[in-house]
Amino acid sequence: MLNSMRSRMVFLVLLMNLVLTAAVALVTLQYNFMTTKRTAERYNRQLAYDTMESLDIKNKKYGEVSLQILTSPLLQERLPGMLESDPSGSESLVFKSELMNFLNQYYYTSDEIESIRVWFGHDKVISVGQPPLKNNGRYEDQSGYRLARKSSTLLAWIANPNGTLSQWHIISQSQNKQNRSSNISNQVIGAVEINMKPDRLLESTEKLKVIPGVRFSYFNQEQMLLFYYSGQNDVGDEELTAILANFKNSGRSEESFQRQSYRFFAEKSYLNMYLVISYPIERFSQYVLVAGAQIAMIAIVILLISILGVLYISNMTTRPLKTVLQGIRAFGEGSLGIRIPATNVREIDMIGNGLNRMAKQIENLLRDRVRYKQIEHQLELKSKQAELRALRNQINPHFLFNTLQSIHSVAIRKTGAETEINQMIIHLSKLLRESIYNIKNVIYVEEELNNLWAYVELQRYRFGDRFQVKWQIDYRSLNYKVPCLILQPIMENAIQHGVFHADKEVVRIVVDSEFCGGEWRLTIEDDGCGMDKHTLERLLYRLREGAGDPAPDKGGVGLYNTHNRLLHEFGHRYEMEIVSEPDRGTRVRIRIRFDDETQL
Repeated sequence: MLNSMRSRMVFLVLLMNLVLTAAVALVTLQYNFMTTKRTAERYNRQLAYDTMESLDIKNKKYGEVSLQILTSPLLQERLPGMLESDPSGSESLVFKSELMNFLNQYYYTSDEIESIRVWFGHDKVISVGQPPLKNNGRYEDQSGYRLARKSSTLLAWIANPNGTLSQWHIISQSQNKQNRSSNISNQVIGAVEINMKPDRLLESTEKLKVIPGVRFSYFNQEQMLLFYYSGQNDVGDEELTAILANFKNSGRSEESFQRQSYRFFAEKSYLNMYLVISYPIERFSQYVLVAGAQIAMIAIVILLISILGVLYISNMTTRPLKTVLQGIRAFGEGSLGIRIPATNVREIDMIGNGLNRMAKQIENLLRDRVRYKQIEHQLELKSKQAELRALRNQINPHFLFNTLQSIHSVAIRKTGAETEINQMIIHLSKLLRESIYNIKNVIYVEEELNNLWAYVELQRYRFGDRFQVKWQIDYRSLNYKVPCLILQPIMENAIQHGVFHADKEVVRIVVDSEFCGGEWRLTIEDDGCGMDKHTLERLLYRLREGAGDPAPDKGGVGLYNTHNRLLHEFGHRYEMEIVSEPDRGTRVRIRIRFDDETQL
């Protein structure tokens, strides 16, 4: 069944499409599920933050209202005098009337306040609002008072049996006038109770109800339940109480965790109020049942389209491809003159025509390659011939040396003894012989120092006593080989620039050759005119970056050539250091690390 290329290709492509489609669908579902889950958790947590913040704003708002009431002059100055007064007396009636008018200002300006009561004198109470409150008596016996008494802020929230919420705030006064402005000790003289409409407070929690199956509970600082909302949630009160106790004991301001199939989020506000939220966690199987059907339908449609596409493409391409494969096989065997015939399929014909052009180009390239090789060989021969002609056109070295020898002989014959001219001819002959015959060879350091000495002696005839050379030679450094005439350009710079432009009568030049730790160090240092910082940086940059050959009129040609010759010969084992200061001289130091193979 799968004995043809077409059937195998169709089967493999379909199998691959099936596996890839299933894998992509599963990965997409898993990714969307995790993304949705993380987004929902972040969103739900933000809802909890916003809810707690809104509740805190209301708590703080009415905490400030009760604080304004209890710190008013009416309570602080006149209330202490009413503690033992006759309730039916005129003074008490006037005080009660003024206090009720004062409390009505807050009651009628807020649609969230059910009633306001001011407790004082153990059993006296003045209230405004509807409906009338029934739990009169001693304020010390009220649960809200006892809870506020325990609070450091003397303020507490409690839930009333009738479904309302009450905020209690204790009224205190200094025991005597002298201590009234201090924090020594305060005497409790009453309490302010603001009774809130729970439905208005619950408005701050409406946004939490968008969470599916959510249950949220709001507790005061003593873990007393103020109000709660329970959706389709199986979390029990005992479990919720235990979670709140553990969260309170942990000392954290917020906590999020998962228990069984529910996600819990507990938060503590800066007013020491607690909000606990729980909601069921959606499982991956549930998400697949909801969102997977659409993705599955899309995957099935894509799979069917891919099946039809594979069948059509395989039928359209396998027949004409055989012709192309035959041509490729012929090209592979070296028959570049064969051409692939047309198949009347535009795409396949484009491939065939491209292969035909490629075969023709390869054939032309091979032919051109042979011709270029022949031309290259001829150019090499012509280049060698040109070099030979150039060498023949140069001055014959033997003729040059014979001429210098004749000048030397004539000078002796004319003067009857060797003079400075004879010494100059000898030194010049030595330098010319080295530059002509050994310029591309390596010589011993000893020979290179002899060449340098010959050059120095020639320069003495020009500059006279303008400079003095001190030679410091370590005999251990003489048996190593270096390229010929590498030191002469450095000495030339020291004399031509350091001596010629110096303001001193005598410039001292030190030549130091030493060998230490497998490294040959050659230093040529003068105390001549030196270089300024800009010239030195430009020279170092040219040597370091190899920024082209320097112009002869800008100097540094010999030093640049020496640097390149040493770098080519020794590579990373070679270093050149140049230090110069104006009017203090220049020091050039060459360092070459040798091993046993580079030593003679």
